[in-house]
Amino acid sequence: MDVAPIRLSKTEEWSLAQRMAAERDAFGFYFSAHPVDSHRHLLAANRARTYAELSEMALPADSRTGAIMAGLVEEARWRVSQKGRRYMLATLSDSSGQFQAMIFDDDATAAIEAAAKSGSCGLLTVELDKREGDEAPRVAIKRFQPLESLAKTTRLQMVITVADATILPAIGRELANAHGGTGLVRLLLTMSNGGDAVVIAGRDFVLDAELAARIERLTGECSVDLAAQEPLRLALVG
Repeated sequence: MDVAPIRLSKTEEWSLAQRMAAERDAFGFYFSAHPVDSHRHLLAANRARTYAELSEMALPADSRTGAIMAGLVEEARWRVSQKGRRYMLATLSDSSGQFQAMIFDDDATAAIEAAAKSGSCGLLTVELDKREGDEAPRVAIKRFQPLESLAKTTRLQMVITVADATILPAIGRELANAHGGTGLVRLLLTMSNGGDAVVIAGRDFVLDAELAARIERLTGECSVDLAAQEPLRLALVG
């Protein structure tokens, strides 16, 4: 019996943000990635750790420990402590799960409240403390930096490993639409003689995880590495 083949209609490819939003709507949680992960290059540059990693730390009793983490602000509401002090209680999440944090500082509460309305991710400067009997540390946010703003002020670099020179025009078209920033792009090319060549494609690109994902689809098995640029090291000349 002849059966007509199933043909799926061609649809536009979703961006990372669109895919994650659709997953949240369909499943109630992020399936393939968390919004914070889109900025993993910034998190690595700032040595941010997940809530799960910080929860496993051995914290000294009756003291506070500073840390850097990141989170998506899901909800923020005002509360009043037993001593009558007004503070904010926020619900956040990262790739390791959901957690709550208290905020007392005026600048931080304003930033968290704005992030809750827009559903934004931020780099968090926090203090952790754990009382006897607590399974997880309590988190107090001292500073909130929106990751979108941080990305614009952080000098980034993208290293694209290219084994097949025929995809270079396609990579060039993607990069042509990404001018206007301070990002550096390096191409690592495999030569026909077996050697490697490094080509600087430019130093004026706007680099982000979306661009990296699009180029990764073009390169196939080749790698695309997005990270913060190493600071310049000055050598003393005697």
